[in-house]
Amino acid sequence: MIKDKINRLSPGTKSSIALFVASVISSGISYIFTPIYTRILPSEIFGKTSLFMTWYSIFGIVAMFSLSNGVFNNGMADWPKKRDEYSYSLLILSNIITIVFSVIIICIYPIIEPIIKIEKKYFFLMIGLFLTFPAYNFWTVRQRYEYKYKYVVIWSIVCALLSPLCAVVSILCNDKLLEARIFGAEIPLFIIYLVFYIYVGRRVSFKLDCSFWKTAFMFNLPLIPHYLSTYMLNSSDKIMISYLINDTATAYYSVAYSVSALATIVWSAVNSSLIPFTYENCKNKTYGNIRKVTTPILVCFAGVCIAVIMLAPEVVSIMATAEYKEAIYAIPPIVGGIFFQVQYYMYANIVYYYKRPKYIMYASVTATIANLILNYVFIKRYGYIAAGYTTLVCFMIQALLDYVAYRKTIKTHVYNWKLIMALSVIVIVISLISNAIYNYSIIRYAIIIILCVIAIVFRKEIYNMKNIKSKAR
Repeated sequence: MIKDKINRLSPGTKSSIALFVASVISSGISYIFTPIYTRILPSEIFGKTSLFMTWYSIFGIVAMFSLSNGVFNNGMADWPKKRDEYSYSLLILSNIITIVFSVIIICIYPIIEPIIKIEKKYFFLMIGLFLTFPAYNFWTVRQRYEYKYKYVVIWSIVCALLSPLCAVVSILCNDKLLEARIFGAEIPLFIIYLVFYIYVGRRVSFKLDCSFWKTAFMFNLPLIPHYLSTYMLNSSDKIMISYLINDTATAYYSVAYSVSALATIVWSAVNSSLIPFTYENCKNKTYGNIRKVTTPILVCFAGVCIAVIMLAPEVVSIMATAEYKEAIYAIPPIVGGIFFQVQYYMYANIVYYYKRPKYIMYASVTATIANLILNYVFIKRYGYIAAGYTTLVCFMIQALLDYVAYRKTIKTHVYNWKLIMALSVIVIVISLISNAIYNYSIIRYAIIIILCVIAIVFRKEIYNMKNIKSKAR
């Protein structure tokens, strides 16, 4: 009976469900290994690893030029019959930018090494990943765009499982813990990415078409400050905590951020389906469909955020030792900030379709500058937990400016503004008062029960969220 129901689903719906499940499994694997890392690594090494991953992501935005983001989805829509050529073309463009970026960084490395606190050998590892990772990324984004899912599911789970397994084995067999943790996790991924690099090239017999370069480069050029700003808004906290306090404090905050990121598992899977859905309805001017789909999604996400906040003490106790207990107090504002970050994606999907990336850049840069200033002032004064509250404030600023950008781009209301305001107020209030009730388990569990009852009452609306792609068709 279940098999018959599955077979009756549209290919798009099957893809959406499968990718969602794969995202949950992959993220779940990551969270399973986090408590292992916190127990076999000293907190200082755990903090240094988080710092490495932060700089890897920051450098990667420039080195790979973020070509797998908005511009690649646009290319899939603009060149449906030349997707192989487009993928390989952007891969080589990404490589050229990576090489230029790497040469510049290597030349100035003696100057920046004391600032970034990353040894040169780890930067060379980054370069290898920057050269190969875009191939895997382009392939994955294309599969998602075309509503294919089988191999994406398989490879996402393989990568999610293989990397931490190799890292743990390497740590247990090596006295150099930081080196074992980083190289053990990243070398297996590098090999997988290299295989995809060869696959993407062979699809076009390694023949290069440079005609796509100018459009892609010019589209993404104003977006690089945006992507940098968006990531810095998420991760500058860790850099500044390490700089202003120490790596141990960075480790505590990283655990808090990992717990908070539980709220993004649902959104990451849904947004990959929401992008082609939004593009299709923008193309057809059927904006009402976007509102019908995003309304229950946002309500559900608000519920997920509240649930994560309420269960923070229990999740931290599972993911880390008692040493990390105080990290729970940074979780509520971080989760609140993530709720506003989701609003950015909703607005940005529309702005990207209409190719107005500069508007998004202005919002991100403004919010990030504010975040850097607030972090410098309040982390020094109140410690690393203050970084969570500065993040909340700055994500609110970004969401507001992104709303202005989307309204400037399209002169109509696509989303339910009153509902968004109501949910935002609720999430903010809970983010601010939750620390006061963490010692009262009965109150927290009562809130969880209420959320579950609401979910049961509105189960039909939640169930219908799986039809995002089928509605687009």
